[in-house]
Amino acid sequence: MALSLMPIDEVERQFQRLQTITSSSLGDLLLYFKNHWVHGVVPIHMWNFYDANHRTNNTSEAYNLRFATRLSKKHPNIWSFIQLIQSEHVRFEHISIQLDAGASAPKQSTKTKAFQIRFDTLRSRYIKKEINANELLSGLSLLIGKKKK
Repeated sequence: MALSLMPIDEVERQFQRLQTITSSSLGDLLLYFKNHWVHGVVPIHMWNFYDANHRTNNTSEAYNLRFATRLSKKHPNIWSFIQLIQSEHVRFEHISIQLDAGASAPKQSTKTKAFQIRFDTLRSRYIKKEINANELLSGLSLLIGKKKK
């Protein structure tokens, strides 16, 4: 997962390095990753988040959960579905008006802020050549592999 946070020009080289230092029991996983993500149908720039401001799909996940909860049926009839779509449209119109009027966007969580600070520190150290690409990948791996509480 940390490869998605590496500079694009380092992804393939770091993947090759991972292949040499990883246990052979992960060979099938690495082959899958190589065939589908590194040299596959999805180009690296589509899944790389090194230069992205938002690195999660939390907003999409939250919306999908909210939508499914409001739907409250596994198989709604067409009329209840249309009504839900219309109410969602009104909701987004209200949000858009509020944001245009100067309302602030939702605040980032403490965990998200802490992650961003650590990520920015690693990125800055890499750009300043204080750490190399191998050390950046190790730092990112530790950052995203940190146990959740």
